[in-house]
Order: sequence, then structure tokens, then C-alpha cells
Amino acid sequence: MSTLNLSTYLKSRKAEFLADNGEGWTVVMGNEAGDLDSLASALGYAWLRSNKSGKAIAYITTPRDDFGLRAENLHALGLAGINHPFEELYCSGDPIPSQVSQFALVDHNVLDIKYASPTARVVAVIDHHEDEGQYKDTSTTDPRIVEPAGSCSSLVTRLYQSSSNLSIPPEISTLLLSAILIDTHGLKEGGKALDVDREAAAFLIPNSLLAHKEEISASSDIQTIIHLPSVQSLSTTLREEKNSVSHLSTRDLLRRDYKEYSFSRPASEDATQSFNTMRVGLATVPRRLSAFFTSSSYPIKEIQDWFDERDLSVLGILTTFRSTKGKGREQLWIVKADEGIAEKLLQGLESSEELKLRRLDFPKFVGNADTADEFEDDDAEEVTADEPRFGDSFVARAYEQGNARATRKQTAPILRRLMEGL
Repeated sequence: MSTLNLSTYLKSRKAEFLADNGEGWTVVMGNEAGDLDSLASALGYAWLRSNKSGKAIAYITTPRDDFGLRAENLHALGLAGINHPFEELYCSGDPIPSQVSQFALVDHNVLDIKYASPTARVVAVIDHHEDEGQYKDTSTTDPRIVEPAGSCSSLVTRLYQSSSNLSIPPEISTLLLSAILIDTHGLKEGGKALDVDREAAAFLIPNSLLAHKEEISASSDIQTIIHLPSVQSLSTTLREEKNSVSHLSTRDLLRRDYKEYSFSRPASEDATQSFNTMRVGLATVPRRLSAFFTSSSYPIKEIQDWFDERDLSVLGILTTFRSTKGKGREQLWIVKADEGIAEKLLQGLESSEELKLRRLDFPKFVGNADTADEFEDDDAEEVTADEPRFGDSFVARAYEQGNARATRKQTAPILRRLMEGL
């Protein structure tokens, strides 16, 4: 399949899907954060399912206005010849036909409530996050794959590896490979990559568009293949694109890589409903907190506006960066004071052995990016006061994260257990 044909194929599938009003189609969707892994997994599995199990289409969960926030996604799509994603892809904001009833979930394993209906069925799950234990009847959900991997795209690739009579298009190979490289930091030794990721990459590279740049044989050993200059160059470019966010505003950084969760808790005795729903947002930001707070003239107002826009009770901002001491992570948690959950929730996070959080002295580094290393990495005296600049309506605390290997993938389950225990 040529690059031109992939673009044409996607356009025609979208037109057929809408013409059929979704009847008889499986909608393959990634998680709401819309990172490259979700995008590639959705496109990869939709193509595979279409050629094995009937009509399927990838649903890209990124809203149209947010596409430009992820330069790495646009770069990978461009490599695959998808240069006009709104025309070629079925995206968030496109109409959802009334007859859609079948969903395949990739890079998450619970259907978002906004797509739930009496007729909705989850017919496949492929994910590498913590298993939330739904759709376990394999007579209706097949495949159901929820297991560790550095990238969900590796699990999708394994399905291609086991489909001996089906060749994988080079554009799909390139997209899946790009996602694996960015999620595993170039398959770095000692990092997030597992054997399934290395084996997937070794399968994809000879079938990808990179194979046209170098003499790559599928019979070559894994280490030789993944250390090819073209592979390492692609990994570096994707990482640079992902970290190119200095032009984004505070609001853009919050919504760029964002997931939201809903939790129910008993209402007060005089309430009209028996349960209250609390919405919790987790935003991953590839800048340290000091730099994040220089992204706009009024970052705190933009954060408060995001709270209102999303109707949140809790917002966690999870930062990742590199400093003179290597890879680092920080967290900023903001909780509505009137929810009555702030102290218990924050103490639960602070006691997590997996996160290893240490309070940061917020006023010392906010708006002072040039001295971030000095203030954020030193062994300062214990911080006990909450940050007052968010006002009396919020409780805000900033932390250095001692375990730099723990991402949102690890933080979200900790948060869920704490919220469910309130």
C-alpha cells in the first residue's frame, strides 16, 4: 500500500462509515489524552480488524482545536502521508452516527461514560494500564489483552505478528514504531521497554518506511535493528517534537495531555441526590513547575479557569523534565476546599511509597525558572504551609517526586484508590 493509498483508504473508510450511519461498524478508540500511542494503536488495530473481522474505523479522540498541541503526533502522521488529518481521520468533533454500538478500546480498558448507552458493547480491549476488571467475558470481548508493555502499540503489533497471512502496510508500521519509540525513550536499556516492545520494534522496522533508507533485513538480530541510525534519528526527532512546548500557554499545556476521571461519593443528608459526582483531572506537562508558571502572564487564573471549565474538584499537574541531575518529576495538586477531601487526599498521596513525594516551597520557584535547579533540587527544610495564591477556595501543594520512573500510568491508580476510599 503506498502512502497515497493509505490517505485515500482512510478518507474512503470515513465516508463509508458515515454513509452507513455506523451500523455494523466497530469504532476503535484510544484514551482521551490522545497521545501518539493512542492514535497509532487505534489506527493500527482498526486496519487489522477491518481485514480480519469486518468493518472498523479508528476514532481519534483529540479535539480538532487540540491537534496542533502535539507536534509529535503531526510529525508521525506526516511520515505516514496523513497531511490533512481532519479530512482523512474520523476525529473528536465529527458526528457520532446513531447506529454505533460496538467499541474496541486501545490504550485504556473502560469505555468513557459519554459513549455508554443501553446498546453499547465493548468487543475488544488492548491496553497496558492497570486492569480495571471490566468486559472479561471473552465470548463477547475478543481479544481482551491487558498486560504490561512500554507501549500499547507493541501489543497491537503482536497481533500483526500472529497474523501470518496479513501483511502490514509500511505507513501503519511507521506509526506503530513511532509510538513505541516515544513511549520507551528509544527502547533505552533499563527504561520502560519490555521484551514485547523490543520484539515489536524488530518486527516493524523492516516493514516500515525506514526500510527504504537502509538495508534492513527481518532476519537481523533485535539489537542490530533497534540501534540503526535511522531508528535512533526518528526517536530523537519525535522526542524533540514532543518537548517543543515553550510556545504553549498555561491552558494549552493543561489540555495537551489530559485525562479526566469521575468518582461518586455519598451526599450530605440534606442533599436531593444520594451521591455526588466529583471530577478529577490529571494533566501531564513536559516542563518543570517553575517553567510551567512562566507560560502565561496569569497562570494561576488560567488554572482556576480550567477548573471552572471542566467543573473539577481536583486537578493534578504532573511534570516531567531533565535538569542538571537528570530526569525529574514534580506534582502540583489543587483541591477545592469546600469538598472536604483535601487533607485526606493529599496525605494519602504524600504517604505513597511508590511516588515518594517531598513538599516544595512553592513561592521560591514559581515565576523563577532560571533558578529552578537551585530551589527545587536542594534539601530544603520541611515545608508545611499550603500555597495561598490560589485563594481560600482551593488547597494547593507542590511536590518533588522522588521516584522519577512513576508516570501518570502509576499515579492514576493510586489516585483512584484514594478517591474511592474517601
